[in-house]
Amino acid sequence: MPVYRIGGPPANPFARLLAGLVGVLAVVGAAFFGLFLFAAAIAVGLIAWGVIALRVWWIRRRLKAAGVRPENPFGEEPDRTDEGDRSVIEADYEVVSRDQEKR
Repeated sequence: MPVYRIGGPPANPFARLLAGLVGVLAVVGAAFFGLFLFAAAIAVGLIAWGVIALRVWWIRRRLKAAGVRPENPFGEEPDRTDEGDRSVIEADYEVVSRDQEKR
C-alpha cells in the first residue's frame, strides 16, 4: 500500500535538524501544558475540599454552641435498640375513631 505524504522530509540537513527540534519542543511543550492543567485541576479540587471542610466545621461549631449534638443535627433521638430496656417503652393504647361513633 503506498504511503502518501503532503511533503517529503527536507533535503537540507540543517532544515531536517531544525524540523526535528521544533517537533521535540512541540511534544515537550504539550507535556508541560498537560502537567500544568493537571496541577490546576488538583489545586481547584483541594480548594473546593478545603471550603467544604471549613463549612462543615463551622456548622458543627454553631450547632454545638446551640446545644445540638453535631452527630444528630435535627434534634431527633435516634432509634436505640442496643441499649436494652432503657430504649423500649411499653404501653397500652386504644384506637379512637369518629367513624365508630357514627354507626
